[in-house]
Amino acid sequence: MQFGQFQTLNGDNSHARYKVVAYCDDAILQDKLIRVESGIPDSLIVGSLVTDTGAKAAAPGDIAYVVVEPASTGSKAFIVASPVHVILFLAGIEFGDLDESLAQAQLATLGFTFSDFDTVALRTT
Repeated sequence: MQFGQFQTLNGDNSHARYKVVAYCDDAILQDKLIRVESGIPDSLIVGSLVTDTGAKAAAPGDIAYVVVEPASTGSKAFIVASPVHVILFLAGIEFGDLDESLAQAQLATLGFTFSDFDTVALRTT
């Protein structure tokens, strides 16, 4: 699936925050920097669902974060979305082999809300 308009430079938008962030109400507090003692085991792209150690989630209950900036294998930190200040595009999330409805339920438990490309207006009150 292609997102956005920058297909010649980043065809799958794996490095583009707008792939997964539909809306943020605070440009500073929309992110969290997560530091880990040992490096992350796999490279992460925008929309990856990860555990608190930076490993890709193997089950919906393992999901702790949604990655919003790419990170390379061995990195000691990665950047994730803050559930308080961000609305996510469901189409940009990298569900992989996870059951999408269960993963979405876990993300909602973490405090995330969702939008999609066909949404015309966001709730303001």
